[in-house]
Order: sequence, then structure tokens, then C-alpha cells
Amino acid sequence: MHIRHTLAGIALLALAGSALAQEGTGWLAGTWQLAEDRKKPGFTDDFMDFDAQGTVVLRDSQKAYANCRYQPGAGVLLLTCIAGGKKRPMAMRVAPDKASLTNSVGDVYRKNRK
Repeated sequence: MHIRHTLAGIALLALAGSALAQEGTGWLAGTWQLAEDRKKPGFTDDFMDFDAQGTVVLRDSQKAYANCRYQPGAGVLLLTCIAGGKKRPMAMRVAPDKASLTNSVGDVYRKNRK
């Protein structure tokens, strides 16, 4: 029974993701910077560089620390990153107006408007 619910959830997420994908991800391309860090208020040296081909680089001002693939979902971006030689899944909540992305611990990223 649990597996059936999990598969149904994955199918719904895939359908929602394809709807967002049809809408396009052009709004996502570019650099997003940490704007609100829950553990270190005022810290902003963390960036996500999204491209239109479905990849994103996670970095700070000194170096890149993960290369990821992203896939839009229902109000979320699903990231699969390779960091330290290991595959690490991650989800970012997308604000309804697409002005911010929030990770699972509540850190908020906003697109660099330069």
C-alpha cells in the first residue's frame, strides 16, 4: 500500500513538474544569491548559478562546491547534486511570484538583478 501511494505521489509530482516545465524556466537562469541565512544572519556569500539547460552550480565567492541538475516540480525545484563524490538530492521551494527560492532549512535566495 505504501509503495502505491509513493508511486502516485511521484506521478503527480511529475505531472506538476511538466506543467511548470512547459511554462519554461527562463525566469530561473542567472545568479541567485543567499539573501536570508537562518543560522548566520547577514551572511550572503552563497550563490546558485542556473542555466537554461537544466544545470546549476552551487558556489561561494571563492569556489564551486557542487554541480547539480535541476527539474521543476509543483512549486519546487528538485536538484540532484554531486558533492564530495556523492549524489545528494535537494528541494528548493519556489515563491508563487518566482522572486525567491527557499531551501529545506529556511534559507532564502533571490535572483541577482545586476
